[in-house]
Amino acid sequence: MMVINRYLDPATIQRLNHLHLSARRVVEGATTGSHRSALKGSSVEFRQHRFYVRGDELRRLDWRVLGRTDRPYVKEYDEETNLRCTLVLDASGSMAYGQLPDNKFDYASRMVAALSYLMLAQTESVGLATTTEKITQYLAPQDGSPQLSRIVSALQRTVPNGPANLSASLHELAERLGRRSLVILISDFFTPLDPLKTALAHLAHHRHEIIALRILHHDERHFPFSYWTRFRGLESEPSRLCEPAMVRQIYLQNFHHHQTQLSQLFAGLHIESQNFLTRSDLIESLTHFLHRRMG
Repeated sequence: MMVINRYLDPATIQRLNHLHLSARRVVEGATTGSHRSALKGSSVEFRQHRFYVRGDELRRLDWRVLGRTDRPYVKEYDEETNLRCTLVLDASGSMAYGQLPDNKFDYASRMVAALSYLMLAQTESVGLATTTEKITQYLAPQDGSPQLSRIVSALQRTVPNGPANLSASLHELAERLGRRSLVILISDFFTPLDPLKTALAHLAHHRHEIIALRILHHDERHFPFSYWTRFRGLESEPSRLCEPAMVRQIYLQNFHHHQTQLSQLFAGLHIESQNFLTRSDLIESLTHFLHRRMG
């Protein structure tokens, strides 16, 4: 399909096929192998009812409860399973930075497609949440090859724009998931850290394992501007004309301070994280990340 080729061309798929064994280990310590995990399904061991949220399969509705209470609930079961993963993609305005092929959102979208391909090929269940000030699209985790087309279609519909509120989106996601999962966050994490810490702690409290993958552009790391430049805010901030030599030092100080605090936040909550630069080869960077997980 052409829509998939935009994110997963044949050469990329061939390279990803060599990572399948490694992909199984990305969930080490999460809900894999002999671990018990909760999964929507038909198992003999009923676990609980949970209020229906958009994206749940209608066939999981408990029609008897609906008839008695006029409120939609779905059944959950305990089942031996592999992974349940939700990929969270930041679609706020700051992710629009950069021209192709170094555009941050394009890089992040290809990462979502690659991770989805890897995990679905292992018969795992994968879902997607795109976020700005709230969750804008939500696909509940499912397995099977049709899910890849759904994820790619959601990526195709998404245009990064507007302010971010990643923290609010993660609180919303914590309430939606309802069961232990792996949550992979893909964002530039240019967000206030105190609310982010609270939101990540909310996910951790529900026993979700969290991985944070930070997408950065070369300009954000090095501020290479030399001449008077008009900087336009991508999340509704006003534009400003600046002489780069006058602001470079304070910008880099603030950037590295934020990076240090972000790393400390992740370490304090036992969240594995890794930075990805849009200039780097995506598959090589993912290979390095997966092999580090295996190590």
